[in-house]
Amino acid sequence: MPDTAMPLGPDVPASDVSETEGTSRPGAGGETVCDVAGFLLLAACAAWTDYCAAGREAHPEGVLLGLLAVAAGYATGRIAGALLPIAALLVPAAAVAVFAPTAGPHVLDGDSLAALLGLAVGAACCGGYAARARGLRWTARASVLIALLLAAESLLTDATVGALACGGVLVVAGSVHRPRHRRRALTLLALCALLAVAAVLVLAHGSNAGGTPAASGPGTQVSAQRLSLWRDALREAEQHPWRGVGPGDFVDGSASSAPLQQAAEQGWPGLALLGAAFVWSLWSLGRSPRPTPAVLSAAGALTALGAQAAVTPVLSVPAVVVGTGLLLGLGAARP
Repeated sequence: MPDTAMPLGPDVPASDVSETEGTSRPGAGGETVCDVAGFLLLAACAAWTDYCAAGREAHPEGVLLGLLAVAAGYATGRIAGALLPIAALLVPAAAVAVFAPTAGPHVLDGDSLAALLGLAVGAACCGGYAARARGLRWTARASVLIALLLAAESLLTDATVGALACGGVLVVAGSVHRPRHRRRALTLLALCALLAVAAVLVLAHGSNAGGTPAASGPGTQVSAQRLSLWRDALREAEQHPWRGVGPGDFVDGSASSAPLQQAAEQGWPGLALLGAAFVWSLWSLGRSPRPTPAVLSAAGALTALGAQAAVTPVLSVPAVVVGTGLLLGLGAARP
């Protein structure tokens, strides 16, 4: 996240500063519509989970608690971000930087710890841009050091995908150090997440069509065990396309892929709701009054998490789920 760009001035939307932004300042009406849509989407996810569990010995409480955790993290982020626009971003990032090398390996597995580090990198970059916009140059530089430290710590985990995700967040944050077209950038990030999910579906379908998993082609980079889980999840989704097998009833416990597990347990409509939730998160960030580089840094972290969740079971970890909601709320807050 370079510190060489000219300050943007007060912490207002970059659209109010540069005509190249191509977006208008969010109004109260648009914000209300976005919040109402988010509430309705959350209610739809909870209702669909209950519907898929109805009449079965399913276990929907895990999914419902996950939805509650995201909502709690988001609400906390919105409040903290409004009261402490910069500190609310940098303090959690610094806390993760201390937690990861000390207690992290004893509490979380490598993938989950790397996912938490990726969210913290996004928070540090977002906080750095917000500080730079307010003229707090030393705070912005400190955030750069925190972000680099977090990315370096991700290399110490045994999660290759997670380390790459942290590096991707740094690349995104560094490439948006000047105002960009916010909507175009958010659309590109959404396409990146879609490609990650599509790649997993293609690999699962390829291994399902016959042959030995991870025998050739792109699948050689994926373990046979993981491809087997993806194949089983895709088979369940194809056999139960509407309601799935029920929340928490996937035979292998975890499909090692959030999209495939969602499709297996709640059918294709459940997967569509998961995708809609991700799109809404980008929409919420797109309407944020924070500077565009800060918004895109947070969006890059969420996209990296989405790509990682497509190939690992990180969304089943409460700390990662709460951190996701917290970062989204902090990024969308109105200081």
